[in-house]
Amino acid sequence: MLKKLLFSFITVLSISGCATKTIGPTPAGENTFVISRQEGAFPSGDEPLLAEALGEANRFCGSLSKAFKLINTHENSGPYILGNYPKATVTFECINKTKGKV
Repeated sequence: MLKKLLFSFITVLSISGCATKTIGPTPAGENTFVISRQEGAFPSGDEPLLAEALGEANRFCGSLSKAFKLINTHENSGPYILGNYPKATVTFECINKTKGKV
């Protein structure tokens, strides 16, 4: 019984370390925010983290009935070892939608 419980605990702990984490949106000034996406402990290097962070930023601005305006993006470079996991950071503004914009 103890072995099964220990195995289950280790399995859950291992899987949770592999999860992708989203941090933000965090305020970074007037109408400016930062969102980061980071892969877990065993990255494959093929994660679409930047695209996911951009989508999350766009949805966040949409929830405020504002338009998304990109300021900056950053992705950390490899090698992805010893805590240097794949990470994408997006800095953006939520701006008022203008009338007559095509």
